Amino acid sequence: MAKNQTNTYWPFGGKGLASFGVNDQLLIEELPVPKENEVLARVDAYTICASDVKMIHMGNDYPLFKDRDFTSQPARLGHELALTVVTAGKNRRKEWSVGKRFGVQPDVYLNGDRYCIGVNVNGGMAEYILLGAEVFSSDMGSCAFPITGEFSAAAIAQTEPVACVEAAFINHTRSHYFENDRIFLWIDPKADKVFMLDSLYSVSTIQVYDPADRLHQTVMLPELVSSEKLSEIPEGSFDGVIVVGNPTNKELTGLTELLNPKGIFAWLPEYKPDRYAELDIAKVHYNKLNLAASMSGKLSEALNPQKYRYDYSPGGTLIISGGGGAMGRIHVMRALQHENPPSKIIVTTRSSERHAALHRTFDRLAKEKDIELITLVVEKDSYKEKMWAIVGNSGASDIIVCAPGVSPIDNVVEFLAENGLIVLFAGTSYGHFAKLPLGMVATQGVSITASSGSSVADQTRVIEKMRKKQLDPDVNIAAIGGLSAGKDGILAVKNGMYSGKVIIFPHLFHLPLTALEDLDKISPRLAAKVQHEGWSKSAEDLLAEIWQKGEK
Repeated sequence: MAKNQTNTYWPFGGKGLASFGVNDQLLIEELPVPKENEVLARVDAYTICASDVKMIHMGNDYPLFKDRDFTSQPARLGHELALTVVTAGKNRRKEWSVGKRFGVQPDVYLNGDRYCIGVNVNGGMAEYILLGAEVFSSDMGSCAFPITGEFSAAAIAQTEPVACVEAAFINHTRSHYFENDRIFLWIDPKADKVFMLDSLYSVSTIQVYDPADRLHQTVMLPELVSSEKLSEIPEGSFDGVIVVGNPTNKELTGLTELLNPKGIFAWLPEYKPDRYAELDIAKVHYNKLNLAASMSGKLSEALNPQKYRYDYSPGGTLIISGGGGAMGRIHVMRALQHENPPSKIIVTTRSSERHAALHRTFDRLAKEKDIELITLVVEKDSYKEKMWAIVGNSGASDIIVCAPGVSPIDNVVEFLAENGLIVLFAGTSYGHFAKLPLGMVATQGVSITASSGSSVADQTRVIEKMRKKQLDPDVNIAAIGGLSAGKDGILAVKNGMYSGKVIIFPHLFHLPLTALEDLDKISPRLAAKVQHEGWSKSAEDLLAEIWQKGEK
């Protein structure tokens, strides 16, 4: 049970950093009592995410805060959590017994409604958190998962961000059409080749833009598919857009804009197209679009999942663009600890300081795995010449874009090799267009993938990798603190003070925000242990013992 009957927490009033806390102070409330389908949990640790900083900055402009009255309903952030059951309602007690450690997937849906922990429902920047019934009976089942094994609370809290990285290497798109899909076909007026749309067997009708009446000469449709001719390219959106022939670059961009989320863009060029097309980064990142293409003239070959790749090329060359921050470092960690890793990892950042931090953290592991770890500052002279010298004439087999915006893509896309994979991991706002290698999908077997968020399945996959020693989130910890240091942690993340993760242990209440390299300020014994062994559950246990005893 809880040691006392109160709960201390950080409120957020929706008006920037000044409204995080009340006059920079935490608030205290009566400890909530769970209803029959709820669970009260102790927050063993939470990590501060860049999204937390974004929410504080945006307030009501953050989509899930839209129209929220922060005066009467302040928010409580914190979604990357390690928890222990304190007490459960009567319908949860059998499965969620007192003392059980667990993690949680914060993005919860129930009957289609979104309950996002740490956004529109209370999060874990507190000593305790009350989890509602929706967490345990969501549309996808339980979003809470038990933890067994000697994992640190810091590692458990990081399963959500690490799962976001894991999810980036899974295909989230679809490669087939549904019966009620709205399909649009664009036919090049100059097309002479015959194109086979042999994957449309489940669709009854398609809408066609065919200004030169080339449909019956150039397109073979399944027998039961009828077509509706349009006099102009329509407004609105489609579940599938099929392009036969070679539109102009401007036309190609416009055609990609017609896609619904989870839509399929299938391009069958007649002759070799330009390598790049301008696409909306956010739509690719958030909307789970399938960007398929083939020079074969057959729709089925363009949509064949076996044509595409979703993980590293073993022994290849990996570029991580904008990889000096916390999420980029998780990508570095994953690549170094992967069972089929690249032989060379090149991390680009805008800061020499972050390069030094990367090497301090990962050089030993890279050496153990016989992987070459290289860092480059993109704004320094001769950046591109240096990159070409590193990747060689064939280019990089894999590129992961970890920083938002156009320039992190522009800085690396030209280095993508034949049969390469580019992953758009970082989100950005809609309406920002970057050149992506859509033409290379058709001509050189390139794969363009993207991912946003994670699922319980992704997090449990992370736990399994941790259990097999294939992942160790603890290597990415940069600083620790107690609940009273929560605002200092937010400021540190906002100002880019640390390249790795900031971990808050709420029940070590007055522990000041401390970089791992400065642990001797807390305890030379703890500092020596962490320097020799790295962070771990035993380091956390020692920290708790030292802090409770007041040892220095």
